Amino acid sequence: MESSDNVSGKQVGVRLPGHLYRWLKEKVDSGEYSNMAQSVIGELTKVKTLEETRSRETPSYDIYENEPLVRMVNERIEGVRRELLDEMKRRRT
Repeated sequence: MESSDNVSGKQVGVRLPGHLYRWLKEKVDSGEYSNMAQSVIGELTKVKTLEETRSRETPSYDIYENEPLVRMVNERIEGVRRELLDEMKRRRT
């Protein structure tokens, strides 16, 4: 059996939740992608690249992460970031 690392392409059949289907369909309808398969592949590739980039990033303040004040500030920043993302999602719907 081949390892998944050696497979150049693999067909996968999945059911998409309605909100994801509509989002991808809008991308096809607007001309960003030529068809649904390309929209799925394109968006998954973007997400994978973003995830890999984020995992490589190490903020310069990491050396201070065990300091109580730094930890408290980082927690607050993360809380504000989550609130902003939630607000953006709420406004889109």
